[in-house]
Amino acid sequence: MLCSLQLRVFRAVAQEGSITKAAVNLGYVQSNVTARIQQLEAEVMTPLFYRQRGMILTPAGEKLLVYAEKILHLLDEAEKFLSPSDVPSGSLAIGTYNSISSLHLPEVLAQYLKSYPEVELSLYTGSGDELLRKVQRYELDGAFVKMFASSGENIIRELEINEELVIISRPEYEDIQSLCNRPFLMNSAGCPNRNQLESWLQFQGFGKVRFMEFNHVDSIIQGVLADLGVPLIPHSVVKNYEDKELLRSLGDCTVQPDSESLI
Repeated sequence: MLCSLQLRVFRAVAQEGSITKAAVNLGYVQSNVTARIQQLEAEVMTPLFYRQRGMILTPAGEKLLVYAEKILHLLDEAEKFLSPSDVPSGSLAIGTYNSISSLHLPEVLAQYLKSYPEVELSLYTGSGDELLRKVQRYELDGAFVKMFASSGENIIRELEINEELVIISRPEYEDIQSLCNRPFLMNSAGCPNRNQLESWLQFQGFGKVRFMEFNHVDSIIQGVLADLGVPLIPHSVVKNYEDKELLRSLGDCTVQPDSESLI
């Protein structure tokens, strides 16, 4: 019969791809981890790992991992629920992507940790699709994602932040026509903001657009200040720069408000 300890060991080895690394993370000796994996394989009567250059999940192992994550998540929730303390504690893993992690979360998380110091908070950054997968697989307790449409099982949208997306430039550029031949400083292909910009430019009749890929909002801002090009980013990012007359947003290029949700 499967037990939670076996499943935790199994999940750790699957995540690390190594008996040694899993043992270090779990605080166990390597032989103990090896024995637990062997016992689990004997119990389910099938190999769970390919043992070639590390520990790689077999198809059976991949299936078991899905159930292991669900079971362990439910066990952790039960332990929290049955805890005698009304004060939140334990681990809380939140996912986000770079732009929102630098804009909104620092202040929110600082206030949260001040109110609930017993919580062990961790933050993971990644693409929207990756974050959604991690929430569905119980690897994250929640995630901030962009333009979320709930279609997955057990996915709930808790709150929404609306952002006005604008094209920004240095002060000497006065209209979008003067920026047509400039590179657009954007995240890599597939980013919702970039997709939205491409659709808007196509609708306005602009031709082929050059992109320079920047995957962090601070780097994008510095690129605009250095006159490398222009981006489409949340207006709240540049308000302080506008107040100092270092940058300007082109109001006639404002795209429909964007939304970010916590799931």
